[in-house]
Amino acid sequence: MNPEQAEKLCREAIMFMMGSDGREKSPEETVRLFSSVAEAGYPSGMFGLAEVLMVGFGTPKDSERAINLYEKAAETGHVESNFRLGMIHTGDYGFPENPEASYRHFKTAADAGMTPAYAYVAQYNFHGYGTDVNFENAFEFFLKSAEAGDPVSMFMAGYMLETGTGTEKNEEKAYGLFLKSAEIGIPEAIMKVAELTYTGQIPGGFEKAFEWFVKGAEAGITGAKVSVGTLYYEGKGVKKDFGRAYDYYSQASEEGDSDASFMKAKMELQGMGTESDPAKAIATMTKASEQGNEEAKQLLNELRKAQNTQFIEIDEGS
Repeated sequence: MNPEQAEKLCREAIMFMMGSDGREKSPEETVRLFSSVAEAGYPSGMFGLAEVLMVGFGTPKDSERAINLYEKAAETGHVESNFRLGMIHTGDYGFPENPEASYRHFKTAADAGMTPAYAYVAQYNFHGYGTDVNFENAFEFFLKSAEAGDPVSMFMAGYMLETGTGTEKNEEKAYGLFLKSAEIGIPEAIMKVAELTYTGQIPGGFEKAFEWFVKGAEAGITGAKVSVGTLYYEGKGVKKDFGRAYDYYSQASEEGDSDASFMKAKMELQGMGTESDPAKAIATMTKASEQGNEEAKQLLNELRKAQNTQFIEIDEGS
């Protein structure tokens, strides 16, 4: 069997696995073809056979044998096998965690140009997982991953450029990466762009900041809901609307945000965006206080003192 024949058989095995290109799905034929290529010593066959052994497709599941095949293929430099071993050794797939081995295999795959490995190598260098902390290496691979289209890496490379971590500080380039990441929908990037737009570091003014905060709120970010509520409350970037402000504060309050609970209580006390209800306001203010809001604790004490004084005055006049 020559290399061309080996690759042809592996392609056929995949066709039988998927039931594509005129082949009926056949787990048995998939295993037979991958086995023949693996027995001939080709890493592509070892990898294919390992893949079906991992899930028990057409053959009894045998993860130990699969890992042995991945390792044998990886020793030849087979990129996909190195990447798979990197994943296996993370400890996230039911196998023992081995950070050093995980990093070694991801690095081999990344150095061979496998783009999904870039982000792993970057994260490991950034956090010192399986290797020493190395911000320069982390930035190099985050940037490579970002350029390959990974939105999380765009955000991380942007953060490192903004702060000058592992690279020279370049806020303009950082903001460009934050924008790309936000446009794809990464929540952290959406909030970052919203805040930068609000403070004027990214063009667009309050109106554009409001749009970004709304996107963050729609993505379920509690802090974004608080910000949307505040923009409606203050009439910045959008027409003032106490009712909508109250709705957003209420959502964020239910999600545990103490500032939202405080503002919700104030609006309930003053009848802004909702009916005035002192009893409800005190209950919400109590919630804000328990969530850690210092202003709520202070105001709650003042309200309780006022209540006690009123009761005393009523008792004295009776």
